Amino acid sequence: METFLSHIHPESALELLTRVRKQTDPPGATFITNLDNHIAAAIPDGLVGDSTLNRGDVIEIQGPAASGKTQLLHFFAMTCVLPVEMSITCTLPSSQAPSAANISYSTRIVWLGGRAKAVVICDCDGRWSMLRLHDIILSYLCTKFAQKFEDVQVQASNIPNATLQFTPTASEIAKQCLKRAHLFRPTSSLSLATTLLALPTYHRQKMPDQELLIVFIDSMSAFHHSDKGRIKEANLTPKPTTSTTGAGQPSAPRADLKAMTHITKAIQCLQRSHGVITLITNWALITPDDKSLNNYVYDSNKPFYGQHLLFPYPPPPGSNQSNIQSHHAATVPASSPPFIITHHITLPGTGFAILPFPIGTSFADTLEDEERRAVVEDQRVTALVRKRKTTPEEDSSSAIAMCSFEFSIRDHSIGVD
Repeated sequence: METFLSHIHPESALELLTRVRKQTDPPGATFITNLDNHIAAAIPDGLVGDSTLNRGDVIEIQGPAASGKTQLLHFFAMTCVLPVEMSITCTLPSSQAPSAANISYSTRIVWLGGRAKAVVICDCDGRWSMLRLHDIILSYLCTKFAQKFEDVQVQASNIPNATLQFTPTASEIAKQCLKRAHLFRPTSSLSLATTLLALPTYHRQKMPDQELLIVFIDSMSAFHHSDKGRIKEANLTPKPTTSTTGAGQPSAPRADLKAMTHITKAIQCLQRSHGVITLITNWALITPDDKSLNNYVYDSNKPFYGQHLLFPYPPPPGSNQSNIQSHHAATVPASSPPFIITHHITLPGTGFAILPFPIGTSFADTLEDEERRAVVEDQRVTALVRKRKTTPEEDSSSAIAMCSFEFSIRDHSIGVD
């Protein structure tokens, strides 16, 4: 009996509830058509209803600097904190429409398509902007209002100086949405691990009325070089002849030397306890041919970057673990990572390169450069997606499904196809 019970994994009531909700309350779609179609085709038996995301999914977004990783995170954050729908009242002040009483009042349900769930952002790179998130939400709301009340706006356009008023306003809704976004700025890998481990307590004490659905880590690579240097320094430091403290107690291992282990275990704990979706950005430090990015020419036939993060951080779908570890260690750990990357998104970062202005170009000439202006105002990014299929041939190349989608980075919005 004891042997039988030892194989039963214990779980808390919260973990049991999360496991049940994974089947009864899925998080929904990604709101990116090509990505949703790709996931539905790759794992048709692994989805619940129309939801293309599962609780506990881990999505990695990898690309070089300025490729659009953080901007894509802002889009996913917006879709999470927005409400599903809202009742909006559109009015035209009677002073502006004394003879247009028929359009002075209109209340309609505006479908926003959000999730009304909370997000946690671990801004390790210092690139996250709440003002940017506010602008994206505000622009999205204004577009939705204009679409829903288009007929009213047409009627109001015949009245001189008429200004439609919405209640609640788009700005008020945007501010309420931002209350569901919780921002942390870790300063080291150990700080990041501590933040993730403390999230259940923070959620219970600071946001008890909000459901935590997505955790963003931007970027997992932020402390990679300092961690490697610390490990290298520790390996070069002579080992003491005794491993005890002055009080005769065994000296504790340095936690900062195993920061990635703590981070991955913390993510695994959040998956089990809260069923969170984790979105991670990752730098592109290793090109397919192992050359420096400074000499790297993008090739559509081999567009994926190598993995540089230390074990037990998991490899993307279709990668060889031994290749990943060969950059850091002579031997590959036999154990498996605590979790897997369910969706991997690669941003090549070559879609909106802007050539420098010739020497001597005047400021007036730069303002008249429409070609460069168009690139800046509507930066289109092609994202490449890898996802492991639910097929028996787990180790074959055909077990990896690939697709692509595009999104645009604009002044006040993120556009997706």
